[in-house]
Amino acid sequence: MNSAIAKQRLKRALALAEPCQLCPQRCGANRIQGQIGLCGAGPEAALFLEYVHWGEDADIVPAQTLYLTGCNLACRFCQTAEEQRFLPSVRLTAELFSRILERGWRAGAEYVNILGGEPTVNLPALLKLFAEAGDFPGLVWNTNLYGSAEAFLLLDGLVDVFMADIKFGGPRCGHELAGAQDAGEVARARALEIYGRSPEALIVRHLVMPGHYECCTRPVLEWIARRLPGVRVSLKTVYLPPKSLEPGCPENRFLSPEEVSRAGELAQTLGLRLTRDADWPPSPPPRTSAVNSGGDPVLVEVAISPEGRVYMRHIVREAAGVLRTVAGPAEKE
Repeated sequence: MNSAIAKQRLKRALALAEPCQLCPQRCGANRIQGQIGLCGAGPEAALFLEYVHWGEDADIVPAQTLYLTGCNLACRFCQTAEEQRFLPSVRLTAELFSRILERGWRAGAEYVNILGGEPTVNLPALLKLFAEAGDFPGLVWNTNLYGSAEAFLLLDGLVDVFMADIKFGGPRCGHELAGAQDAGEVARARALEIYGRSPEALIVRHLVMPGHYECCTRPVLEWIARRLPGVRVSLKTVYLPPKSLEPGCPENRFLSPEEVSRAGELAQTLGLRLTRDADWPPSPPPRTSAVNSGGDPVLVEVAISPEGRVYMRHIVREAAGVLRTVAGPAEKE
């Protein structure tokens, strides 16, 4: 991440937030003057969780991962939204950001993974932090792609990897599941733009959801094969129903073994360039022995499906080792 480029682009990012045009909502809130946008974000970034993540795709681990408040979609299956409601948040200052980067480096992190919520709604605040932090390698932008073309253009040359979600096959699912019927359309447009500028910087992630093979998984994977040839694809069959979903909700269940195999078979038939999961037990080792110095405890969630699949969220090094010993390879989110 080049801090000089971040500094150059900060002025334009501030203009996009006054009034706010950072995403298709274009709510018009004067974020710089302290107004809160529809996404819930204000003039500064707020952090509610951070740790070194060992459970993402092998291409981007280990990563010092920062969860920020603020999101412009309302996905009813979102696990992180539940956590935002009960975990306290703190202002992400330059001093705190620097301490987190140092702690991550000592723990062996090779990347800095920014997510939320949606990090793009915090773009002005993050560019300011990046400009003050100095250069650091391996910036991952973990995004739902529901942002304006202008906002994502400001990230070109700054971000090493866009871990980019394309979840929805059409407007009906975007509206019913995320509150934005154009969510899929906008995500595809941003993916094409990033791919056109730097195809190797893009990983397209698709979450397979229960009951959404024909409406979402099939059309999304076929579109990727047709419009983004050779792009890296992270096919996620680790859907974990959040506790907030009502009984009887179609998305309130695990994927069936048939749904998992069907998605994988389609990806293979299409010749998609699938990413691989990170190795367990994790490597390389920490750079120092004091890997947890200054960090808060992380709540690790483990779930077992009726078919016996083991799911794990917030995979820190120690938890990964324990789970592998007890249950063997697990599904990782």
